[in-house]
Amino acid sequence: MHSQLFHPQIQSIRDLPRAEAVFDDYQTKKKSGPCFEGTRVALLREMAEWVTGLDESRMYVLSGLAGIGKSTVAYTIASRAANLNLLGASFFFSRDESDRKNAKKFFTTIAYRLCLYNKTFAEAIGNVLQTDNGSAAITQSPQEQLQALIVDPLQSIVQSRARPILVVVDALDECDEEDALSVLTGLKQLVQALPSFKVILTTRPQPRLDRFFNSQDGHKIFHLQDIEDKVVDGDIRLYLNHGLSLQEVQERLPTSQWRASDKEVDTLVRAAGRLFIIASTVVRIILDNVASNPAAQMQKLLGTFGQDRMPFKDLNEFYTVILRNVVPADCDDDIINRYQSIIGAIIFVQHPLPITMLAHLIDVSVDDIRAVLVKLRSVILLGDDDIPRIYHQSFPDYITDSKLCQDIKLHINPVMRHMQITIRCFQIMDKHLKRNILGLHGLARFMSNEDGLNADGITDEQIREKIPQRLRYACAYWANHLEVANMENEALMNGLERFAYEHMLYWLEVLSLIGKLDSAHRAIYVTQSSTSSDLHQLLSDTLCFISKFYEIIKRSALHTYYSALPFTPTNSLLYHQYIKEAEDNICSIKGGPEKWDGLVAKLRHERRVEVIKFSLDSTLLVSYFEEYVDRYGSEPGKLNIWDAATGTPISTIPGHRFAVANDFSTVASSQDNIATLYNMKGSPSGTMLTASSRIVKLALSSESSRVAAGTAGWFDGTVWLWDTGNAKFIHKFDGFDGGVEVIKFSLDSTLFLSGFNSYVDYHGIRKQGKLNIWDATTGTPISTIPGDTLAVANDFSTVASSQDNIATLYNMNGSLSGTMFTTSSKIERLALSSESSRVAAGLSDGTVWLWDS
Repeated sequence: MHSQLFHPQIQSIRDLPRAEAVFDDYQTKKKSGPCFEGTRVALLREMAEWVTGLDESRMYVLSGLAGIGKSTVAYTIASRAANLNLLGASFFFSRDESDRKNAKKFFTTIAYRLCLYNKTFAEAIGNVLQTDNGSAAITQSPQEQLQALIVDPLQSIVQSRARPILVVVDALDECDEEDALSVLTGLKQLVQALPSFKVILTTRPQPRLDRFFNSQDGHKIFHLQDIEDKVVDGDIRLYLNHGLSLQEVQERLPTSQWRASDKEVDTLVRAAGRLFIIASTVVRIILDNVASNPAAQMQKLLGTFGQDRMPFKDLNEFYTVILRNVVPADCDDDIINRYQSIIGAIIFVQHPLPITMLAHLIDVSVDDIRAVLVKLRSVILLGDDDIPRIYHQSFPDYITDSKLCQDIKLHINPVMRHMQITIRCFQIMDKHLKRNILGLHGLARFMSNEDGLNADGITDEQIREKIPQRLRYACAYWANHLEVANMENEALMNGLERFAYEHMLYWLEVLSLIGKLDSAHRAIYVTQSSTSSDLHQLLSDTLCFISKFYEIIKRSALHTYYSALPFTPTNSLLYHQYIKEAEDNICSIKGGPEKWDGLVAKLRHERRVEVIKFSLDSTLLVSYFEEYVDRYGSEPGKLNIWDAATGTPISTIPGHRFAVANDFSTVASSQDNIATLYNMKGSPSGTMLTASSRIVKLALSSESSRVAAGTAGWFDGTVWLWDTGNAKFIHKFDGFDGGVEVIKFSLDSTLFLSGFNSYVDYHGIRKQGKLNIWDATTGTPISTIPGDTLAVANDFSTVASSQDNIATLYNMNGSLSGTMFTTSSKIERLALSSESSRVAAGLSDGTVWLWDS
């Protein structure tokens, strides 16, 4: 860290959550390295010229099929850029690493690497991290992390910088799909806000990502599979000639005198087709240290390949050949079950685990696990830490897809493997969970977790002994596996019932101690839907219990029994099942509540909430406040999505203006002149829409097929209309000399309206209000209705318009309906009932008039 920084800045930067995902991290090096010298020459030259050149595009997307060599290219570019001091940051995604398969630590990792890259960047980001806004951003959405930790602190610093800053992102397809769109959206915002930044990104072709790229400009796409066959064959031959040369063979097997012949290399080149992963895996098989016989390994491979498989049609055929080493065609059921249990666990655990932990999790011996892995060393790496890691994501993609892997002996069934792990999690918790698992004594039992551990002198080693890794894993992740498993399985349901009726509170205690209590609500929620009535009621009580006493339990695990349980409603099933756990409390509680009260939760916000809205099925609640601007500056808005049954936060979406679709499928959020669409989990859908000026109003059609945005200031404006399916711009409507005060779609999404009420401008001149009605499909204008104050019926059948003390009803085509109402004073507010049967007018004298229309 830069020596000139103050200690608080250094510490705040060091505390940034980050993943071990940099291109040259140890775990990445186990899988990726630079391109072999002399290969990918033209592509690497083109990419290097793009980084330092004047190309207007700010993102370079390298797209290619699995195994074609994208990560190797990304590693090479990152390494060369680092040597030239152009690499600001890098992030290599990996589906088998918990911190590298989602976006939670993506932008915090990028921010940390930028601090290491440049002292001025470190000062700016360090200063932000010492503010409430900066420290809070660490735990917020990726977009908020990007804005608070990177864009805001660096915008003025890099404004005049000519030298590019490169960010390399590899294997975006290995990031969770919804998070991948968050990353893409954020990177797009990054290069737009900070033009000196450039991004190189690699990914497999994926429909949602492809749609994003097709709907956006400002990037360059290169499809790796488009390189000519003869160029690819030449690169693979060069790689194999080197990898199987006498010098390289003796590097791994010092006593060997073997090297591959030209004929053997030609055969391997044909077998590999265009896939570098096959070539690199073949080298690993031939030079296997355990076999120590490259000549025999080569002949075994050549015999197994056969001329009818040259080249392999795809990776699937190649992996089938490898898997036959561990699962022969004529093997017995024990071998098949052992293979499926072990490989299934390695693939489906929520983060990589050492062999000893895997053995506990699937109840298989360590020796059996090693026996399987030794035959799959070419596709599953076993590092010095004894943690198995998949060499390439195409391998689990193949064996877990029944359409690709049609051999039932080789296929890994996700439902079956998750069910096996779930049952073992319940068994582990059944064996190890108990009250006061750390054995705290005296006053330490009543203190916060941290103070209690300190008071009793409990060390980290003692905690690991009393809450072993297998118990931590079972408590934290059983629900993740259960969500995929077959809930009708008898053994699984027996385990779930025993857990719910005997160990629920012990589980909450452990989650509090290991800092995972925030996962409790989701775990119970996903379980509740597929249970019997009694168990369902107990789980419902547990949801209320967690919501009601979350802060207490989070602060002190043992107060689950001392403070939370005694105040649980006495008529609840949870109280009757667990009240015995409160029998040795110092004080007993009399006259407690009999049932859960009506208050579900208090949902805290940073500012006054402007909009609250329930979904039509009452399962979700949205609350938000929009950007606040005054003479001292501005504060951004924020939209929160909650579980309406429990008050549990689901997601947070940043922005300046917001709109929510009636079906609660989509949220539109704008920042400056860009509107982004999100799903209700808070992940961008991949659609970004750009207007020419600042967006001041947003609207979404009922099923999110259209989005409209009003732009510019209060006294003039434009309305933009887009098709959200393909991000196609439909129409722009100018001439709103009174600004854009309201935008609204009809329920059937066929019409939308925009307009403003009358107002007096800065010069004291009165401007007439008006309402414009448009065809939402084509953008064709239908009618314009004048008025001081305007109102529209929910069914879009009628518009009410007032001038002074007269209210007039219009049809949507702009024609008069023939109905006019006269009041005794000026009309200031109007409202129409759903089917236009009633009209209400609020007058300047404080009265409200109501008519039958």
